[in-house]
Amino acid sequence: MQTDIVNKKTNSVSVVLPSYNEKDNIVEAIERISSALGEDLHEIIIVDDNSPDGTWKLVQELHHPKVVLIRRIHEKGLASALSDGIISAQGSIVVWMDCDLGLPPEDIPRLVARIGKYDVVIGSRYVGRGRDLRPPIRAFLSTVLNLYASAFLGFKVRDYTSGFIAVKKEVVEEVPISRIGFGEYFVKFCYETVRKGYKVTEVGYIYKDRTRGVSKSGGDLKTLLKYGWQYGVLVLKLRFR
Repeated sequence: MQTDIVNKKTNSVSVVLPSYNEKDNIVEAIERISSALGEDLHEIIIVDDNSPDGTWKLVQELHHPKVVLIRRIHEKGLASALSDGIISAQGSIVVWMDCDLGLPPEDIPRLVARIGKYDVVIGSRYVGRGRDLRPPIRAFLSTVLNLYASAFLGFKVRDYTSGFIAVKKEVVEEVPISRIGFGEYFVKFCYETVRKGYKVTEVGYIYKDRTRGVSKSGGDLKTLLKYGWQYGVLVLKLRFR
């Protein structure tokens, strides 16, 4: 693992962004996150799986004073990338999200503002003014999957597949995320934090499909059903283990 580390401070927000072939989005993501958080931003941790398109090189060339680059040479995967980023985070609040700009960086302060009263704040498509503006089949399947997850794991969480969250650092130290799988880690993390008695809430946000780059979760029906099956099996394992 090659790591470039910038100055660190404590008691602020660390944002973790896993990246793979995101050269078309990464610079804008960094700029929008920096603008949204201002002085509250401690660091943006980019965990890049040695992207063939040179995403990691683009990040290096920015020389941004609050960007930490972790370039992973020998390991790949969303969950493990997030785990590495979260472990290295120095802020008292950790936020993670995709860097494809489907999740709005401008909503990060809305999540962070609830930390204190709550330990975990999830960005949700299914509460308040939350919406899913992706193609109808993807939005429909996500809705069905999350209703299924809530029915078995509890309605304290409505968006078990969000991937957009703000958490007190001590929570992820007590409930580390799984390093295995694609998005299943998020279902497990949400369920475990509720089960352990942490205060969890959701804030509505509008999810839009990416406009640049290629989705890692795939867009064809076969791939979506495969991921849906994996999530469904995990839900049953968590509920009846």
